[in-house]
Amino acid sequence: MMATRDSSRIMLLKEEVRSLSEELVQCQADKEFVWSLWKRLQVANPDLTQAVSLVVEREKWKAEAKDRKVLEILQAKDYKIQELDQRVTGQQQEITNLVQRKMAVDEDRGLVKKELAALRRKLGNKSQELKDVKEERGRREEALEEEKEALESCCSALRGDLEQAQRQERRHGEEKEALESCCSALRGDLEQAQRQERRHGEERDSADAKVKEMEGDLSDAQRQVADLQDQCSSLADLLSSRQKEVAQRDQHVTQLGSDNKTL
Repeated sequence: MMATRDSSRIMLLKEEVRSLSEELVQCQADKEFVWSLWKRLQVANPDLTQAVSLVVEREKWKAEAKDRKVLEILQAKDYKIQELDQRVTGQQQEITNLVQRKMAVDEDRGLVKKELAALRRKLGNKSQELKDVKEERGRREEALEEEKEALESCCSALRGDLEQAQRQERRHGEEKEALESCCSALRGDLEQAQRQERRHGEERDSADAKVKEMEGDLSDAQRQVADLQDQCSSLADLLSSRQKEVAQRDQHVTQLGSDNKTL
């Protein structure tokens, strides 16, 4: 705005200098004409008719020059008015475009807010799912640990019984056969328990993989939320810049309207 005012002042000063230069040239021409006319009147028998004709011709020429100058000024003002009208029209179109762009930015901002809210809800759901999976994993690990302790205790007891049976083998043949049968059954139970323990281990590994996958989904959702927040910040900065630009355009148009009325 300051640069525009300085440019206008410079143009006005240049116009004043040009006008003063033209007046100076006109004064010099008038001076030379008066001097020439005075010389003509200094002769013994001056031709007054010719002198009057010269004066009349000079005044006629000056009047025509003045009329041409007035016409040029009027034409220049008309051109300036047309130029200002075109500039005002252009500025109004730019303002309209900026308003439309602002509306589009506002609409985009609303959509981004909706997407951000949806992602936050999704993040909350994922967090709850992760919490539930961790709790389930903890319960399963506790159950597996208790079952493992029970199996170890059972195995320890079985070993004791087996050792006791082996010591009594020499004395109790029939008891030995019965104990061997019992041990065989207990070994089957032990193998089944070990298979169950391996199955529980596989389930625990599957649960760990699911937890890692959900943690990856959670990380992706957090990155998306961060990206959307950055996008909201950029859109807010762009909107603020556009609003300042619209305000400057409005002020410029108001100034142009005032200048147009003055002209």
